[in-house]
Amino acid sequence: MSKIDITKIDKNFLGEEIIYDGMTFHNVSEEPFQVHGLYRPNEERPFKRMPTEVAEKINPSVSALHRHTSGGRIRFRTNANQILLRSVLTPFDNMDHMPKTGFACFDLYVDGEYKNSFRHSSKRTYGNTYDSTITIGDKEMHDILINFPLYNGVDDVFIALDDDAVIEAPKPYTHAKPFVVYGSSITQGGCASHPGNAFPNQLSRRFDIDFINLGFSSGGFAEVEMAEYIASLDMSLFLFDYDHNAPTTEHLEETHERMFKIIRKQHPDIPIIMATAADSFFNVDERRAVIKRTYDNAVASGDKNVYYIDGRTIYAPVGRSLCTVDHIHPNDIGFLMMANAYGKVMETILKH
Repeated sequence: MSKIDITKIDKNFLGEEIIYDGMTFHNVSEEPFQVHGLYRPNEERPFKRMPTEVAEKINPSVSALHRHTSGGRIRFRTNANQILLRSVLTPFDNMDHMPKTGFACFDLYVDGEYKNSFRHSSKRTYGNTYDSTITIGDKEMHDILINFPLYNGVDDVFIALDDDAVIEAPKPYTHAKPFVVYGSSITQGGCASHPGNAFPNQLSRRFDIDFINLGFSSGGFAEVEMAEYIASLDMSLFLFDYDHNAPTTEHLEETHERMFKIIRKQHPDIPIIMATAADSFFNVDERRAVIKRTYDNAVASGDKNVYYIDGRTIYAPVGRSLCTVDHIHPNDIGFLMMANAYGKVMETILKH
């Protein structure tokens, strides 16, 4: 059977030719652009989520995936009619359960609303360099948010705007001190259809708060070194959910309260949210009891700023069958349910 070229059937799948005349390229590391959620983004390349020397001491997954840019964001204001993004990516392998628009593409939000994804096309590909453009449609000033890929390395990023476009610094976040989220592949963003749908990105937009994503596929083991690194960060709130990656109940019991205490010692006053797994394969009584015990012990010791989320309640409003691609990793509905569950707690915290 011969292969079908879908672009000959549906022209919406055909990448448009890009017209570069009348556009000027800008380096996102230079003002007025701001890059959030990454480690020293204006100074180091490739982009990364934490220092390499720390990541390499933790485990192979963290060492390999700390250069995946989940949680990275570019923010600015402009009245440009078109925004062209040139991304220099590390080579990637296609996933069989997650679209490329989620794991290897950037997406664009205009005034807080999703506009489109910067999709790869052979018409705009040069080795590992991809050019993609999105038309805004007017010449009014807008707040622009561009999310980095969830599961790919990014060597560099440039943005081209109309030559006559005004470019300004973004509005400051309402909550400038970031929340930090630690966990598994789910925390990293698998399997959102585009980066903005991962639950930490949703929470950031909902509450206008900066954040750092430290989710690592098959790498959330809550080692002392990871806990100590997280404790060194200046944050407003800590959310951890690595239940999925703890290989056994015994490992969870050995590490969960230990991580909590390391973070709490360094940050005696910040809110700390802990959650059990949302999916049925992992949310079993014994594992859930370990996490609940960390919470109960903290409350019993007088801690008034700790919160617990029972993962069994997360998908309940719509049913588990709608929420995952493989009974483990959330689809966009699952991530919405996670953002709603965590957001309900964060709303209580942030309104104070």
